[in-house]
Amino acid sequence: MMRLFYLSFIVLTMLSGPVLANGTGNGKFQIAAAELSGLFDTPASTEQHQSQSGVYYQLLSQILQETGLASRYQLVVLPMKRAKADFARGLFACYAPGLDTFDTSERDLLNPQLLSSSPFNYAMVKVISLPGTPLVKSAADVTGKDQISIVRGVPISPQMQRMLDNAQHFYTVGSERENLQMLMSGRVKYSLVFYPDVLAAYRELGLAEQFPYERTYTPSTIRDNLICHAEHKNAFVKIEAAILRYQQQGKLKTVLREYYLPPELLP
Repeated sequence: MMRLFYLSFIVLTMLSGPVLANGTGNGKFQIAAAELSGLFDTPASTEQHQSQSGVYYQLLSQILQETGLASRYQLVVLPMKRAKADFARGLFACYAPGLDTFDTSERDLLNPQLLSSSPFNYAMVKVISLPGTPLVKSAADVTGKDQISIVRGVPISPQMQRMLDNAQHFYTVGSERENLQMLMSGRVKYSLVFYPDVLAAYRELGLAEQFPYERTYTPSTIRDNLICHAEHKNAFVKIEAAILRYQQQGKLKTVLREYYLPPELLP
């Protein structure tokens, strides 16, 4: 009898695993948010300033409240690599900031039936350097004499990969703040940074002026949005409608503040 009890317990545990991953102990489905300074901040980094949880966090939280979905869905901030991997495995209902943060090889692991929302913001990559250093105007400007840094786990476009391949050495760092520090220390000649993410790093380091970059050269652009598994279509439709309404009413710019990048700024 006891043996039958343990066998039953094991089977129930195995069957409940995926359910617990999507539906948490409080009965809510989880939306995975990739940690991005100023956009999606982890609780640890905002312990003393709980309201400063990142503008993307605030935006999606506000939409969940307004649509009545907050009673069934909650945001959880994780390192990007883990957030993407666990979403691809079906352990999260949705993921932000969306499909463009997945490299080609990572997209092969995704279900083709994913739901993808309209963008709520954009991101673009710039190649920054110390004042007096020649600006990078194309991937060919980075040569075998140069060192370059980039945040670990970010999506890499063909032009970005070409720069990394051309460089004498490239370093991967944990955040845009570390990226700026690599440049400031002189360990690298160039840094690949993501706007608007890097704005928080400038503020954290107390830098009033940004490092120069060629404004006409953008080796990668990204649409920041929300993707969801098909079984969460009802919730997705409500979130998509809210994003479109925010766009039409100009509320995206209000909520995102200095992190808002209007489409007309993109190349």
